[in-house]
Amino acid sequence: MKFSMGSIAAAYYAVPPPLRGVLLMMVSALGVVAMNVSIRQIADDIHPFVIAFFRHSIGICLLIPLFVRPGSNPFRTANIRLQGLRAILNVFAMLAYFLALTMEPLAKVVALTFTAPLIGTVGAIFLLREKVSSARYFALTIGFVGALLILRPWAVEISTGSILLIISSAMWGMALVVIKVLSRTDSPATIALYASLLQLPICLIAALFFWQWPTLNQLLVMGLIAVFGATTQLALAQAFREADATVVLPVDFTKLVFAGLAGWLFFGELPVIWTWIGGTVVFIGVFLNAWFEKRGREDVKRIT
Repeated sequence: MKFSMGSIAAAYYAVPPPLRGVLLMMVSALGVVAMNVSIRQIADDIHPFVIAFFRHSIGICLLIPLFVRPGSNPFRTANIRLQGLRAILNVFAMLAYFLALTMEPLAKVVALTFTAPLIGTVGAIFLLREKVSSARYFALTIGFVGALLILRPWAVEISTGSILLIISSAMWGMALVVIKVLSRTDSPATIALYASLLQLPICLIAALFFWQWPTLNQLLVMGLIAVFGATTQLALAQAFREADATVVLPVDFTKLVFAGLAGWLFFGELPVIWTWIGGTVVFIGVFLNAWFEKRGREDVKRIT
């Protein structure tokens, strides 16, 4: 049986958009977990900062076709300083995340990263002066209570890995605020291009302190890491284009399930019950925040 791009596209568009969004979000969730497992597989032999550099370098090569399109100029930006700030925030988030992966169970890593959009909302409130309803404040409170349940600072000492994950989520949350501002004037392709180009030298500087040339096997694994990372980004972006956030966000919770299974199968990790409880509560807060935001937009449209 012969397949063509046209037949594949026809089959894709035959699927209802909400279902396409759900499937793409699941692909994104699997991509994140596959990337995390791959990083852990080689992190004992090569420093995470070096892995981050090669993952980013290979990822740029994979995404070049998206940047180079006839009739477009992705280098045109209205605010190079914000592009630089976004790149710095992204790099620190990624480096902290890669380090934390070597210190914490996969399920705990995923559970704490759910806090990033909540931190982004808080950043938008304080930095962009966005008006938020009392319902969304309630959702944010639920989310941060979930993070406390994961960390349990009243019962156990907060580990270095947990601190790195909090830093990573905070940096990514702030990057989301910057992206929101940039999206007012710059195209998604421009934002992605500058993030890729500006992050590369910063990653290189961090990697040089721990530099070692990877073996062929390590390089192949880092190629897989880049493929999983690029797939995750593209699938996530397309999922939100296909369906409303309140439709696709619940599927993102499968990351925690996949991470728990992967941690058990590949590394013999059995996450404590508080990771599951706290991760669930954090995700409920994230979902409610998105739901109330959607309701707020709909109310504004009815009034206007």
